[in-house]
Amino acid sequence: MKAVKVEPNGSIRLPKEILNLFPRRSELAVWTEGDMIVLKRLRPLRPSQIAERVPEKEMPLKEIAAEVHHMRREKRSRRG
Repeated sequence: MKAVKVEPNGSIRLPKEILNLFPRRSELAVWTEGDMIVLKRLRPLRPSQIAERVPEKEMPLKEIAAEVHHMRREKRSRRG
């Protein structure tokens, strides 16, 4: 465990060994649990996960294509 300080501007600097666990430009969800701050890496949905969202009926091809295009745009924007 390492100690970090909250800077006057509200930012914190994570230790390098923690940062190295995440790919560059990762998106993280942040929330609190009691007196803890929790960070969780957000990952884009896989097509199979998208399909599981509506198990009672098939997704229209247009909707699938829109999801795929959305995922590709997100991936490109993360690359910078």
